Amino acid sequence: MGCVTGKRQYDTQSQAEEALIETRGRFVFREGSGPIGVYQCDDCGYWHFTSKGPMSDLLKKTDTKKQISDQQEAQFWERKFRSR
Repeated sequence: MGCVTGKRQYDTQSQAEEALIETRGRFVFREGSGPIGVYQCDDCGYWHFTSKGPMSDLLKKTDTKKQISDQQEAQFWERKFRSR
């Protein structure tokens, strides 16, 4: 059953954070937009992304930034090769 918010649900904080990093790597967001953290929902008890508030400390970590950057570069090259 889905959440009344309509957002995707994650069972744990760590699953939501992994998905957040993957999402930030898969898509390019403008400065100050897109998901920047996770929170536990008062309505359903599951974890969701949020685009409000301060950016998650996880996304500020050097190794996380590198992981996101590497994934974005891989996505770039994959799209480039598919368009041939």
